Amino acid sequence: MKEYLEKKGFETVYLETLPIKKQAELLSEAEIVVSTHGSGLSNIVFCQPHTKVIEIFSPNYVYPCYWLVSNLVNLDYHYLLGEIIGSHHFHSLLYPDNRLEDIYSDINVLNSPEI
Repeated sequence: MKEYLEKKGFETVYLETLPIKKQAELLSEAEIVVSTHGSGLSNIVFCQPHTKVIEIFSPNYVYPCYWLVSNLVNLDYHYLLGEIIGSHHFHSLLYPDNRLEDIYSDINVLNSPEI
């Protein structure tokens, strides 16, 4: 997905490597933020109103905290769910703790008109 988004003009940023001031500057200038669910999304509080936020979840762990933050600061929030690998049983063997699942997703969902 990273390569796909970069071809579309997105810039990959690892917020954990930047000082908070730089994180705030970057997100205040962002038009669209695409991220997997994680603590770095708390920085969306620095986004301008109506910034589009697309959060990507593993299929078995959806936590609405950044949806709530987005609503509080008037962002255009969307989310995508990853896919399960194989059967549910096989997937649960691979990932006994659903908070730590890798996220597999079909990049074609990013072409959806709703996003």
